[in-house]
Amino acid sequence: MNGLVEDSRSSSWKKNSRTDSNMLNSSDLSDRDADVHFVVPESVQQFLSYFRQKFREGNVSEVHTLYETSFNRYSERYFKTTSWPNPEIAAKYVDNDEVFLLFYKELYYRHIYSRLQPTLAQRVEAWDNYCDLFNFILNDGIVDFDLPPSWLWDITDEFIYQFETWCHYRNRLKNKTEEELAYLKDNEHIWNVNFLLQYLHAMVNKSNICPWLLNGNEPVGSSDPDDDDFDYSTIPVYRFLGYFSIIGLLRVHCLLGDYKLALMVLQPLDFDDNTALFTRVTACYISLYYYMTFAFLMLRRYEDAVRVLGSTLLHIGRIKQHHTRSYQYEQIHKRTDQMLALLAISLVFSSQNVDESVNSMLREKFGDKMTRMRQGEESVFEELFIYACPKFVSPCSPDYDRPMDRHMEASYLQTKTFMREVRQRLAVPEVKSFLSLYTSIELCKLAQFMETTEEIFRSFLLCFKHKTFVFCGSPGQAPAEGSFVCCAPVSFFVDNDVVRVMDTKTESKFGEYFLQHIGKLQEFIQILEQKKKSSTSTE
Repeated sequence: MNGLVEDSRSSSWKKNSRTDSNMLNSSDLSDRDADVHFVVPESVQQFLSYFRQKFREGNVSEVHTLYETSFNRYSERYFKTTSWPNPEIAAKYVDNDEVFLLFYKELYYRHIYSRLQPTLAQRVEAWDNYCDLFNFILNDGIVDFDLPPSWLWDITDEFIYQFETWCHYRNRLKNKTEEELAYLKDNEHIWNVNFLLQYLHAMVNKSNICPWLLNGNEPVGSSDPDDDDFDYSTIPVYRFLGYFSIIGLLRVHCLLGDYKLALMVLQPLDFDDNTALFTRVTACYISLYYYMTFAFLMLRRYEDAVRVLGSTLLHIGRIKQHHTRSYQYEQIHKRTDQMLALLAISLVFSSQNVDESVNSMLREKFGDKMTRMRQGEESVFEELFIYACPKFVSPCSPDYDRPMDRHMEASYLQTKTFMREVRQRLAVPEVKSFLSLYTSIELCKLAQFMETTEEIFRSFLLCFKHKTFVFCGSPGQAPAEGSFVCCAPVSFFVDNDVVRVMDTKTESKFGEYFLQHIGKLQEFIQILEQKKKSSTSTE
């Protein structure tokens, strides 16, 4: 694996990619000239020097504060509409520390992606830096360092995000110059999906995270780097990077539309462990459950999606108030709304109960849309799906000889697949409602009720059987595991053109029952208190 990673980053094309990308955009060169004359505020100089000092000391708590708070505060104050000092300029404030500069460059390009519009040259340079950074880590360079888990998660997450934006950028061909098109055509190794996956898998293998997880969160080797059986999972940086790379693979496979493989990579994770590593970073927690439940939705595992989304949204509701000042707050808020949309779709397809507080959020946000979806409005399904789905990518290169914008093709394909499932399910609720009213009824009468022919209604019954026989997991199982079960609220069979209903399952809404009787009890207590007050006043 390491050999493959090294091949993806050979020094020959590394040098050429940087030279050619700079030649592509003359304005980028002028920006570099402007950087040379840019006066770095003294407080920023001191911040970079202090940041590097604490990084070298391995002071994780202080580095965490500098990374999550100070860096964003300086960004708001000095670099709201401009980039941070070019790494070449910043080098003199950090004693030309090459290791620290690798991580500073990651922050530098991430800031450009979040606040500005990156040029082609900057996209290529960001890729170069990620390759340098991961190769440094994979070649044992970070054994003596320690970083906060939030930064390690953001490195992994941003790596995939920039790959995602590159795929969309590469498929927007209309407004690109011939020079840019020629460069893209000749440099297909840049942000290549195969190299991306190789880096993530290499990080998982290097960290030895899977044996660590299967061994009850304990290393299987020695913690001494000089021993032959040295286990990299004993080093927190490698352990977290390997763990986060597993969740990164989940995201990549969802973006590519391979949902079964996306769930399979989660096999080593223990979701019943309250101290699991994904709980250490809120953004990681939310990303894990968002992509996992989206994969459930696309695999038509609506019961699993409802079960996981219900508990996840309940947890987010409890911790959300603690992140109001965090730089992750907007992302958490957006993901929460997207997960509510996924829950709304899943509940329309699966008649299950969720916690009352989650149900309240759902009614407030998407109550009207859920009603319209139950009435069969296809446009609402499509609207919510487009809002809630990730930005799918196409891993293959476009046809550069036909400069057309194709960045939305992957999304159109996934939307088309989802809407085909919606159309197949439109008749299921109506069939269920009629079957719930009878113990036996002639097939032709049911067909008349639904204003269709007997032959078509037979296909509706088969569709009902098919769509209510689903693959479903349980809380103790891995996400990819489960078994086929019948979740139909009505059990029936057809006997000589007569539909015979054998059993009707009634839903037990215990929460609503107790809330209703608690309300009645409170009213009764109030009446008794009023009677006592009136009796004492008359005496």
